[in-house]
Amino acid sequence: MTWGFAMNRIVAVSLLALVPGLAHADQVFLKTGGEIKGEIVERRADALVMEVGPGRLTLPMSSVARVVASTTDLGHYRARAAALAPRDAPGWLDLAAWARGRGLATQAREAFERVLATDPENATAHVALGHARVDGRWLGVEEANRARGLVEFEGAWVTPDEMQARLGERAAMAEETRAVREAQARAREAEARAREAEARAQAAEADARQAQESPSSGIPYPWVFGPGYGPVIAGPFSPITGPRSGMMGHRGGASGQHAQSVAPAQAPPLVTKEQWRQLEH
Repeated sequence: MTWGFAMNRIVAVSLLALVPGLAHADQVFLKTGGEIKGEIVERRADALVMEVGPGRLTLPMSSVARVVASTTDLGHYRARAAALAPRDAPGWLDLAAWARGRGLATQAREAFERVLATDPENATAHVALGHARVDGRWLGVEEANRARGLVEFEGAWVTPDEMQARLGERAAMAEETRAVREAQARAREAEARAREAEARAQAAEADARQAQESPSSGIPYPWVFGPGYGPVIAGPFSPITGPRSGMMGHRGGASGQHAQSVAPAQAPPLVTKEQWRQLEH
């Protein structure tokens, strides 16, 4: 360590002790109950602009309950950075490691880049920034990954085989999903056809039952009968009496009595469909 670097560190410690405000930041309490720690870099009538670890954040004043000054890691970082000389590579390297250990990713990157500005071959800073040494040269993240044969796929660097494997898995999953959906559609269609067939069968059964149970309106048929009489055939050509005018009938029974005529003014009895079917059998 050179005398200049030692003096710079002494000055940094002295600044932290004599100017404590450099290590102070702000703690903003929100009306919703949360809180945010950082450093207020701008105050406006309608909003606060805060510097936090990953970057800057703008808060509307309508959401702020109160602001309390407090000591934060970000305040310490800014105080130490203000005390370092631009070309103090070891000092910036220590500060970068300290910031990375406390989750100040943006500030850590800034400090490592300060190191490389002074010491372009510093391996620690290159590795921390994701650089890789290829063919004797330090390359950035994208250049180094491409030099290694990697490809960028959905925000990550993978090998071409890994990318093809992922694409194949997705295609297989998509095909499986399509097959399942088609099978479900066929099943729904078959169920619909089965319900339709069942409805038709039930309707046909109901029609048949109604036809059997409902009485006929009394439609006259050629065969007419009455109690104690055999069938009477209406018309001029009776198989019993032969051709005659008017309506004749044959009186049945065990004694075999003679046929007697039916008065023309007497209306023949009506036969229902059900009775007609019984006669046929």
